[in-house]
Amino acid sequence: MVRRVSFLFLVFVLSALAHATLVVVVPARDGLVIAADSRFTFMGAGCDGAFKILEPQRLGHTVAFVTGDSIFVAPPAVGTEPCSYLATAPRLLDLGAVVTAYLDRAGDDPEKMPQAGLAAACVRSVLRFQGKYPAALRGYRGRELASVVVASYDPARGAATIRHFAIRIDARTGRAEASRGSEMTLGAGSARGVWIYGETEYVNRRVYRGPGRRFLDPATLSFLDVRGLTGEVTVERAEAVAGNVIRAASREAEIDPPPSGIGGQIRVVVVGSGATAEK
Repeated sequence: MVRRVSFLFLVFVLSALAHATLVVVVPARDGLVIAADSRFTFMGAGCDGAFKILEPQRLGHTVAFVTGDSIFVAPPAVGTEPCSYLATAPRLLDLGAVVTAYLDRAGDDPEKMPQAGLAAACVRSVLRFQGKYPAALRGYRGRELASVVVASYDPARGAATIRHFAIRIDARTGRAEASRGSEMTLGAGSARGVWIYGETEYVNRRVYRGPGRRFLDPATLSFLDVRGLTGEVTVERAEAVAGNVIRAASREAEIDPPPSGIGGQIRVVVVGSGATAEK
């Protein structure tokens, strides 16, 4: 089952970036919870309502998301309101759309999804963009451009699988390339945990180990600090923890802003075993 509170999109631009922020993943015994904030920063403006969690149409029990600078648009005219422009601007590069299209062609079995093929499709898309706009990615030499995560849940095994790879720009050649992909499977006997994507360093430094820790609920602190198994975690508890981590990061971001803004409405997707339902 994929139960959607709502979805997010992630947008970046050619001349001024709209930055990705925060996605939290918490496995549970009956599903996989993915939560995200809805803010991105574009030309100095905080724009809420972003749609970042992607649901393929054919690939069951699976969602994906992209963090980093995954979409570029042409720069707006002087005086244009940034958030309104960003909502309708044609995309020059959209890695989220590339990921969704590829997953829709990959069949209906998440276990057979070729991660190397998805990474290659993303690289080809970036290379085409570089060919048309060679100056756009020069500032990324030696750096990561975007990170792609595909998360699925197998009801038969009661296990979640999280696949991840990054797209970076080679420091020597200046060409896009994919990092070696990683994959982890978490079942009922796995240690419970919270996986952070996007502003990972900020959450670790300012929320988990810093002043923003005061914004975490006692139940969330217990979840983080006390060892336990995924099989002991209900979907409801996973949702509460994921949402609280993002709320705490959002509140701390109001005091000490991270490199990219965190805030806005929290969106949650639950990938489980039942029929698709939407909150």
